[in-house]
Amino acid sequence: MTVDVAVDRTAANGDEPGEPVTRRHPRRRIGLLSTSILLVGLGASFLSASVLAPDAVDRVTGDVKVSVLKTFHEVFAPDELPVIRLGVEGGMVELDRCDGTFTEMVSYRIDDVLPLFAAHNNCGGDVILGWELGQRVTIEGSDVIYEVVEERHTPKWSNVEELTGMTGEFMVQTCFYGENKMRFLSLAPVDPAASGS
Repeated sequence: MTVDVAVDRTAANGDEPGEPVTRRHPRRRIGLLSTSILLVGLGASFLSASVLAPDAVDRVTGDVKVSVLKTFHEVFAPDELPVIRLGVEGGMVELDRCDGTFTEMVSYRIDDVLPLFAAHNNCGGDVILGWELGQRVTIEGSDVIYEVVEERHTPKWSNVEELTGMTGEFMVQTCFYGENKMRFLSLAPVDPAASGS
């Protein structure tokens, strides 16, 4: 792209204006070209990485999203506890509805395993990826405050028996971004005397 600038040549002594002179600004053209090449290069790099290493890209972008959500909550709502919505019971069909709720997974109903509520990470489940042990949360529609009391990780599609013995009232689960790994957190009600309520 060329930028043409008409310059009026007027003699310093007040003579009549002369012919306009056209000047080109090569620095602007080089800057625009450099920026364009940089953006195309970044786009090509990201596209290549997405094709050649999709899990790595998913992990990095997921980690960034979780960090941003956590920081946003800490900055703009530091005195508010995170709220999650528990949804209907069911299986993969209900889970895949991606309606922002944690589905109670009936396939996990076995002895010594707490009730399990799951959500895909890209459907709001990733909120639990930023939680640590001791994190306090509330359930939409309930006044009870819960605390994360235990954590387990398993590969995807592992046996439900790997969750036996976890303490608490129920569990929430989602998958890590870009990894063959699921995160399970068990929640227990906070003792009102301990919370100062």
